[in-house]
Amino acid sequence: MLKNYLRTFWKVARQNKLFTFLSLFGISMTIMFVMIFSMTITKVVKGSGPEKHLGNILVAENMKVRTQKRGGNEVFTELGRTECEEYFKKIKSADKISMFFGYEWEFRHNGRQYTKGHMGTDAEFWEIFDFYFIQGRPYTKEEVSDGANLAVITESLKELLFGNDNNVLGKIVKFRDFSLTVVGVVKDVPPTSQNLRSGVFYPYTLFPAEKPDLTRVFSPYSGAFSLAFKAKDRKQFAEIRRDFQATLQRIDAADPNLALFVAGPNTQWQRLFATFDPEDDFGPWALLRKYLLWGFGFIFLPAVNLMALNFARIRERGEEIAVRKSFGASSAVLKGQFIFENLVLTVTGGVIGIVLSFVVVALLGNTLNIPVKAGTTVPMSFSFDFLVFGITLGVCLLFGMLSGVLPAIRMSRMKPVKYLKGGEI
Repeated sequence: MLKNYLRTFWKVARQNKLFTFLSLFGISMTIMFVMIFSMTITKVVKGSGPEKHLGNILVAENMKVRTQKRGGNEVFTELGRTECEEYFKKIKSADKISMFFGYEWEFRHNGRQYTKGHMGTDAEFWEIFDFYFIQGRPYTKEEVSDGANLAVITESLKELLFGNDNNVLGKIVKFRDFSLTVVGVVKDVPPTSQNLRSGVFYPYTLFPAEKPDLTRVFSPYSGAFSLAFKAKDRKQFAEIRRDFQATLQRIDAADPNLALFVAGPNTQWQRLFATFDPEDDFGPWALLRKYLLWGFGFIFLPAVNLMALNFARIRERGEEIAVRKSFGASSAVLKGQFIFENLVLTVTGGVIGIVLSFVVVALLGNTLNIPVKAGTTVPMSFSFDFLVFGITLGVCLLFGMLSGVLPAIRMSRMKPVKYLKGGEI
């Protein structure tokens, strides 16, 4: 039976080439965009390069500080150095804890302007993130404590500053007012990373400790740091979050005039959908629902167009359907055949869309960005993953069912005698 269905599908597809082209075009374009978006988001969430163990890492970053007075002010900031050093880094439930910050670094070299990243980190940073060292080593805890003028640079910065020099260990990198001695060279950070930057890394103690400014009520808690907590497995996440929030409450209790709020720590997936306000408990779920609604609309609209094309195709095949019903073909058989043909068409378009997604990423991946969060975009990324493949396959089947079921039901209810006398299907 399936063999006969395939033969019928092939004949119908060849008879109306315009319909077949329009259907395949709509399906393949939709699947291509779904595939590209899924591949990119998967790369961001799962991590790659130094973040290959991102699934075992929690990150805390944004803090809200609010005065307890009526009509009090609020400020949003990142974590401060003092609370990270004296409180959060002493949490025992995580295997490794690192404090770090990262920003863009603009500088001139050989008369040209460049922009790279710079990150101030502790020594544990190199134990949590798996950088591949081409040369040298990371700086140690002792060197961080001493505020040593040392640097680890990425491969692209090495090539920019030192050209084809094979060994740059011991050479000097001018970073702002500092002369940093290179002790290591690492592979570049993937552009999909949300935590790391390619450029120069140095001990965060290079800068003097924060000195509270009494003219600003929030300054004792404000800062520039994020915290990464690495666990052996995800079972530790709940305990890490409990210990973190308990520590935050102890810090908060020491100052009755202020209230502190920090979300999480969260996984990369949770951070992707989180709002900037850590007190907004419903932010991640509200954003997730919004994205799912957008995704459904993105699939549903092309499915409606394909459904309209399917109704037109049914009208063209009206005589064939009427004759088959007259000779005893049941409604169930006709529905099954039409849905099968539509699924074959959809899967064919899906395969074309998957191929196109890889071609587009290969050709344009470094020039086109995808928004993954408010204010954050990443280049399109290639990443074959069974989850992505499963999502795409599911979208293909959903697309085929949405666009095929109603026309099939309409066709199965045809009255052959009425149609052959000039009636409508």
